[in-house]
Parts: sequence; structure tokens; C-alpha cells
Amino acid sequence: MDQKMKVYVTGASGFLASWLVKRHLLSGYHVIGTVRDPEKIMIMSRKWQEAGTSVGLEGARERLTLARADLMEEGGFDRAIMGCHGVFHTASPVMGSATHP
Repeated sequence: MDQKMKVYVTGASGFLASWLVKRHLLSGYHVIGTVRDPEKIMIMSRKWQEAGTSVGLEGARERLTLARADLMEEGGFDRAIMGCHGVFHTASPVMGSATHP
């Protein structure tokens, strides 16, 4: 596979998307993962890149980029998707608010 193949995964901090990120890293892809909350970028980036092979994220340091993107912002994904060979759209907009009991 071409070492420069790149995929885009929305909602990278979610359950399904995190497995897509892992699978594509293992297959040698460069992965751009997006999250809505900027704090999650720091948390996820640190967790995944420091954990490295211990959680099966071989290549995360070299080939994983996390970025902020919001489905509710028009054009919010346009720039990051450019040059990607595939898009895995798993994010879902969160509307309104909820209170925990």
C-alpha cells in the first residue's frame, strides 16, 4: 500500500470510530480523526500516542492526527478532508442538552 494513503474518521473519540482509527493505523494508513470538543483532542492524543503499542495503536505517533470539527458548523470538515482517500463518518450532532439524574 502507498504509505501516503490517508483516511478521515469523524467522531474519533467514539466507540465505533476508535476501532476504525485502530484498524486503519494497523493497515498502514495515515489517519485524521476529528472530535467536537477541543479538550478531547488533548486527552485522546495523549492517551493514544503515549499508549502506543500497549493498546494496539502501532503507528499512532507517526500517522495519527486529531483535529477539532463540529458537524453544526458549515464547512467545518472541508479543509481536513482534502487529499483523503476515504471518509468514515461516524459522528452525530448533539442537539439540546440533558441533565443526569
